[in-house]
Amino acid sequence: MTDNFRKRSLAAPIYLPSLLITGAEGALLPILPVTAVSYGFSLAEAGIVAAVLMIGTLVFEVPASYLTNRIGERSTMLIGSGLGVIAGVLAFLDLGYFSLLIAALMFGAGHAYFGLARHSVLAELVPVEHRPKSMSLLGGMFRGGMAIGPIISSAFIALYGVQAGYLAVALMCLLAGVSVFTVPVHKLTTPPSGLGGNVRQVAKKYAKQLATLGVASAIINAGRTIRMVGLPLLAIELALDPAQTSFIFGVTGFLDFALFYLSGIVMDKFGKFWASVPTLLALGVTYAFSFLVIDPVAFWIMAAVTALANAMSAGINMILGADMAPPGSRSEFLAAYRILTSGGVAIAPVMISGLTAVIGLASALAATGLLNFVGAYLFWKYLPIYAPDKLKN
Repeated sequence: MTDNFRKRSLAAPIYLPSLLITGAEGALLPILPVTAVSYGFSLAEAGIVAAVLMIGTLVFEVPASYLTNRIGERSTMLIGSGLGVIAGVLAFLDLGYFSLLIAALMFGAGHAYFGLARHSVLAELVPVEHRPKSMSLLGGMFRGGMAIGPIISSAFIALYGVQAGYLAVALMCLLAGVSVFTVPVHKLTTPPSGLGGNVRQVAKKYAKQLATLGVASAIINAGRTIRMVGLPLLAIELALDPAQTSFIFGVTGFLDFALFYLSGIVMDKFGKFWASVPTLLALGVTYAFSFLVIDPVAFWIMAAVTALANAMSAGINMILGADMAPPGSRSEFLAAYRILTSGGVAIAPVMISGLTAVIGLASALAATGLLNFVGAYLFWKYLPIYAPDKLKN
C-alpha cells in the first residue's frame, strides 16, 4: 500500500468534498446572525445560532463513531453531506428563528458525521510516511474552503438576496456528496473498528493520550479560533476602517493559504514538534503582547504573525489523531479526540467574550494566550511518548 499510494487518489473522496463542505460552513456562518436579526432578535440571540452549529458538531461526534461502525465511512460521509443540503434548504425556506436553530444544529451534525468519517478513512488508508503532506494538503482545503465559501455565497446574495446564500450552502454540500458518491465503494471501504462505537470505553483506555496530546490539540484549535475572534474585536477597538480591516485579513489570509503546504514539508522532514510547539509559542507570545498593538502597523504585524503560525500548523491535529488512533478502535478513539478538538473551537469565543467583559480585550487576549504555553509544553513532553515520528533517513 505504501508504494502504491498517491495523494491524487484522495482528490475525489477527500480533498474536493472537504473544500466544498468547509466552503459551505464559511458561507453559512456570516449569514446566520443576519437572518436571526431580521427576525427581530438581539445580537446576543443571533450569536446563539452560530454557537448551536459548533455545539452540534461537538455533540454528534459520538453518534458519528457509532454510525461509521455500522455503515462505513463512505455512507457516513454521504449522510453528512445530505444533512448539510437539508440544513441549507431549511434555512432558505425562511420559517423563523426556531427553524434556523434546527438548521444550524443539523449542519453541525452533518459536519461531525462527515469529519469523523473522513478522519477515520484517512487514518486507515494513508501510510504513516505520507501523512504529513497529505494531511497538510487537507488543511489547505479547509483554508481554501473558508475563503471561497463566502465569495460564492456573496454572489448568490448579490443576485437574489440574503436567503439565496443558503442555497449556495446547500449546493456546495450537494456537490460534496456527489464527489464522494462517484468514488467506487471499494476505494472507501476500511475494516470496521471492533468496539461498535463504544467511545467511553476507548476514552478510558487511552485517557493518558487524550489528557495530554488530546488537550494540546484542543489548545492549538482554541489558539487558532482566538485569532479569528479576537483580532476583529481588536480592529474595532483600534477604530480601524472596516475596509482596511478586511484588506488586512484578506492579505494575511492569503499568506495563511499560500504557505500551508510548508507545514507538511516541515513535518515530513523534521517531525510534528516543529509544526506544533513553534506555532503555540508564536501565538502565545503574540497574544501576550497584544497590549502593544496600538496602531495599524502593529496590527498588520500581529495579523501576519498569527496567520503564519496558523499556516505552519496545517494538518497537525489530523495527523496526531491518525497516528494515535488504535487499529481496533479507530473511529471510537477519533470521536473522543475530536470532542476535545471541537471543544477547543467552541470554548475560545466564550473565553474571549467573558474575559473581555471583565478585564478588557488586551488582557483577555493575554490571559487566553497563556494557554498556548501549556499546549506547547504538552506537545514537547508527550509527542515522543505517544506519537513519535517515523522520519525518513
